[in-house]
Order: sequence, then C-alpha cells, then structure tokens
Amino acid sequence: MKVGVYRPSDLPESFNVCIDNIVKYASHLDVDFVQTTDEATLASCDVLWDPRAGGGHAPVESLYQLDVPLVVTLHGIGPLIFPSHYSVGFRHRLQVLKDNRKKKNDWKKAHGKYSKIVTVSNFSKRVINEYLGVDADDIQVVYNGVDTTVFNGARPEQDNQPYFLHVSNDESRKNVDRIIKAYSLIKEPNKWPLVLKLSSDRKCNVDKVKLISQRLSNEQLSDLYQKAGAFLFPSIYEGFGIPIIEAMASQCPVITSANTACEEVAGEHGILVNATSVHSIKQAMIEAMERPMGTEALFAAQEHAKSFGWEKASEAYFEIFNEAMTKQNLRTLENRS
Repeated sequence: MKVGVYRPSDLPESFNVCIDNIVKYASHLDVDFVQTTDEATLASCDVLWDPRAGGGHAPVESLYQLDVPLVVTLHGIGPLIFPSHYSVGFRHRLQVLKDNRKKKNDWKKAHGKYSKIVTVSNFSKRVINEYLGVDADDIQVVYNGVDTTVFNGARPEQDNQPYFLHVSNDESRKNVDRIIKAYSLIKEPNKWPLVLKLSSDRKCNVDKVKLISQRLSNEQLSDLYQKAGAFLFPSIYEGFGIPIIEAMASQCPVITSANTACEEVAGEHGILVNATSVHSIKQAMIEAMERPMGTEALFAAQEHAKSFGWEKASEAYFEIFNEAMTKQNLRTLENRS
C-alpha cells in the first residue's frame, strides 16, 4: 500500500511529531509513505493522508479532487471553541471569527469527500461533531503516543531541591500567566522554584522563576521531567496534550486541567485543577509540595503513559488506510461491472 502524505514544510512541531512517529512505527507494516506536496505524485498513491488539519481547518480542497481516498487528521479546533485565546485585539478577534465561519463552510463543502477523519481524543471527536457538523461515524479517535525510549526510567534520587516545571509554546491557552500568578501567591519561604520552558521571549521578574527559551532535545526534556517535583499543565484548551504523558512516562507528578482533553489523557493519575482559577492552581502546587506522590502512584502513572504508544497508533492508522483503500477498490469494481 502506497500512502501519500501531504506534508508542507511549515507544520507545527506537534504535527511533525505525530507524522514522524506514525511513519517510523509503521515501517514493519506493508506500507510505503511518500511525503510531498506535489499533487501529481500524490495522485499516484493508493491512499492520501492529510495530517496537517489543525485549528479547525478543512482538508486542502485540491486533495479530495484527486480521486484517491483521503484520510484527514484533525488535531483540534481550538479557535472555534475559544476564539479569544487565538486572537490579540479587537480587529484580530474579528478576523478569527471570520476565519471560523470560513472553516465551517469549507467542512460543509468537504462533506462526503473524505474516507475518515482521525482525531486525537474523545473530547476532540465530540467537539468536531458539535462545532463542524462532521458525522460522528466518520470520526475515529487515535491517541497520540509517547516515545518511551526517551521518556522513561526510574525517578532519580533528589540531590537538589525539586522544582515546578511547565513546558509549552506560551500561547494564551497554555495559561502561563495564571501559573506565574499562582506561584507568586505561594508565601512559603522554602517553596520550590518554577522552571518555564517556553517557545517565546517572555520576561518574568518573579523571584525563583527560571525561563528556558532555547530549543531542547527530547533527552534534555526527559531530564527536566525526571528531576521536577511536579509538572504544571493547566491548559484552557488541549486537543490531546502530549506533555502530560511525557511527564508521566518520566515518573513526574502532573497537575493539569479538569477540562477539554487534559482530564481524559491524565485519567486518574493527575491532580486536576480549574484552569480558570488561580486559587485552584495555587492549592494544587501547595499540595504537590506538602504531599509528594508516592512511588506506587508514580509507577501507576508511568504504566498509564505507556498505554499511549506510537506503535499502537501506527497500527490503527494502517487499518484506517487499508479500509479506505479497500472501499475505493470495491467501488471501482462495482463501477466497471
């Protein structure tokens, strides 16, 4: 089976992680991935995969005109649910709302022209159905995975003071302002430092807050997780939340949101907070310092994280691709007869 992967060069990092791992872990299956934006090459494939549908964007219209079965991965629709977190200023907000109307119209045009929509959580499936009108039967959930060859291992003995850790791109929905505010309200003199690994040039003059802006390898990230006392991820919106399972796989306690996909991904293994409440985030941080998670709970969280495997995800994608190709072949035979 030859799968054409529509892959522009400017995709977000999380999309690239998904694509790279599906291609990597499907290498033992009977599938050949061709990654390109050249439509003539894509038209020669058995199945097309558009893995770059995020923010509610519909598949590229020219792809479903190639007469090749199309599988689309829609990672999330954040701007449609929380437009205020994807806009800065009144004019930008109007533009986002205008874009949202176009996205909904584009999905109406695409209806019936794709074989399957893949999304990354049951939460995302529910809101895609609700906000975009995509039939629930056309949506299949395939969870993202975690690379346990990197994010793994026993928690090291703490020879230094533990710290709170947050890793994100610093978008508004990541809630960094509330994290800093909650931390600043903790008055205990021996409170843990706060380490913010952000893909931004944010400045912060709050005492004991350290900013890391340079790009880190997965191995460096794993080291940060393993030495942290708790990982903070109280997002306003997530379609999945890969850092949650990266932290758990590294035996790092997780504080995350009781909303969107975060609670679904964390399961029973995270401390859940109200993402819009500074007080709720603060109290969870105090709890993490005063009542550290025990070894048994850390192992249970690690095992939970291992259930999100890229190999499992790649096998699910293979079945979806194979089903799409088979249906197309049957239709072709029926038309010839």
